[in-house]
Amino acid sequence: MNENATVDTAFGAGFVGRVDFRRSRSGNRLWSKELKGRIVRESLAPGARVADVARKYRICAQQLTQWRRQARTGRLALVTDGPAEFVEIELEQPSVRNESDAKIEIVVGKVVLRLEQDTASTRIAEIMTALERGA
Repeated sequence: MNENATVDTAFGAGFVGRVDFRRSRSGNRLWSKELKGRIVRESLAPGARVADVARKYRICAQQLTQWRRQARTGRLALVTDGPAEFVEIELEQPSVRNESDAKIEIVVGKVVLRLEQDTASTRIAEIMTALERGA
């Protein structure tokens, strides 16, 4: 028995309008990821309080805190109504290196050790251990 329901939100700053959500068979509200992201974005605004935003959307403050945690860990995307912001970046061509020039260089104090590119990692570990011991 999935029912659609609405909550009117017309007070406070942020999203104003009707919030549509569905209900599961057990009666729990099912929020879309987009709506969760919009609510979390609103709760992160300067001066916003979790309790106030939660009350506005008639959800538990603990639920909103859980959604905010999901956003921090990258499991929930924040949604904005404004235009996207872009940052200009420049990419440079990496310098071309000859494969025969590639070497492994280890510097410890005044000691500089240059090894061939195909030196085994176990050998490098042995050398580093010997250098640490002062041998």
